[in-house]
Amino acid sequence: MPRSSWKPASLTAAALAWAAASGCSLLVDRSDQCRTDADCAHFDSSHPLCKAGVCVASGLGPPGCYFGAPSNQSHFANACSTSQFVSYDNCGRLGICRTDVPFPDAVVPPKDLGMVPAIVKPQPTPVVPCVHPTRPNLIYATGSTNLLPLLRAVAPLLAANDPPYTVIYQPQTSCRGAGSMFEAHAAKRMIRDIKDNYAFFYDDMGTKNYCLLHPDGNPVDIGESDVYASTCGYQPKEGIADYIGPIQAITFVVPSLSSQRSISAEAAHYVFGTGSTQPAAPPVTPWSPWTDPTYFFVRSSGTGTTQLASRAILVPPNAWWGIDRLSSDNLRDALETVEPNSAEKAIGVLSSDFADKARGSLRVLAFQSYGQAVGYLPDSTPSSYDKANVRDGHYPIWGPIHLYAAVSQGMLASRGAEALITRLTLSRLDQELLDAVVQSGYIPSCAMRVKRDQEMGPLIPFQPPISCSCYYEKLVNGRSTCQACGGPGDCPTTRPACNYGFCEAQP
Repeated sequence: MPRSSWKPASLTAAALAWAAASGCSLLVDRSDQCRTDADCAHFDSSHPLCKAGVCVASGLGPPGCYFGAPSNQSHFANACSTSQFVSYDNCGRLGICRTDVPFPDAVVPPKDLGMVPAIVKPQPTPVVPCVHPTRPNLIYATGSTNLLPLLRAVAPLLAANDPPYTVIYQPQTSCRGAGSMFEAHAAKRMIRDIKDNYAFFYDDMGTKNYCLLHPDGNPVDIGESDVYASTCGYQPKEGIADYIGPIQAITFVVPSLSSQRSISAEAAHYVFGTGSTQPAAPPVTPWSPWTDPTYFFVRSSGTGTTQLASRAILVPPNAWWGIDRLSSDNLRDALETVEPNSAEKAIGVLSSDFADKARGSLRVLAFQSYGQAVGYLPDSTPSSYDKANVRDGHYPIWGPIHLYAAVSQGMLASRGAEALITRLTLSRLDQELLDAVVQSGYIPSCAMRVKRDQEMGPLIPFQPPISCSCYYEKLVNGRSTCQACGGPGDCPTTRPACNYGFCEAQP
């Protein structure tokens, strides 16, 4: 069992004692203790703030956190925050008490680890073609199974477009989505009917409808991927453009009956990279409940889920232990049906858009990265949906979706691709579309404060051209601390832009 538990990032005991002794609290104190935050620094190392001339608790933590503008990866990971955190004790549980301890190489699992169980919720065999007079404008697309919530959210908007469009989607993997644009052979740039993995579309009410593709297959308009095409081994190709969409996080999840609350990158390396090989001389036995690889719920090496998590735990994508559950929804369904007496030994990896909608039955684990003092959820608390720790760099496993499509003379070659891609990749999203993106569980780039220029690469401070952080937080939390506005004239000079009804720093 972890020796740590959920706790707010707050003042240390010494700071609280100082606050009580000095009268530096939220109680009104008319003495002129401070004029700036810097005047409070000598009281305590937990960075109290100056409010109305009084030093008050900032709520920042954990103890020893980095205070200042982050300039390297350690700063981002260990920056002071008001988010809740939980520690994973690498020393006590793994015997890793120093950073220079040799780390085991990943071991490729045996091929006979286990057969893929039957699909939990089998899909029906369609009897109607995808082409129909009521759907005159079709967009054929393929890629990650993580994309389904976003497709469902935007379907009503595409149906209301002039002219209306319908996305016909065949879920496969991120790398197959990229391949549908980058492969040289024309046959590999087509989608065809696949038993138990038929194409489908969402109607204007958000209902999924399976349908039959053309007997000879249909050429793909958009290849979607959760990773860069280069991650899948493809080189840039003339006539194919990469359009960057919203952000999704990848999470480690357990059944809600599990007692586990966190996992470190080191522990995840042992679990998924060695099949839970016992660490050298761990002080605690057993060091982990995750010792049976048949209870590791994973995806294949071609998925963005595995590709992104692989880089976070330093396990090659083709060396993961566990059983491929074929799709995100089936992995979720299978993990939800684990018997209660087996919940403690079950663990999976799932995109946050799926994990968030299964919080009643699954729990997201706080992730403690290499060199990080404590672990964080993607969100600031277990009950929030603000993705605060993704947006500011505390939670590292995330990436944008990529929409690959053919271009000619700088313009999208397919009108269908243009109808979807141009709407999703504008700096200023239509408010209806922004609502749909957020509703689907994705993070719009306009709400991010960090960015990357390569797969799971170094974090870079980011100020979006048009910020929507205040509106995003209102959507996901039901409230915002930002000043509401009806126009720029309502906003102060420090936050002069009125974006989506709130004052922001950027226009």
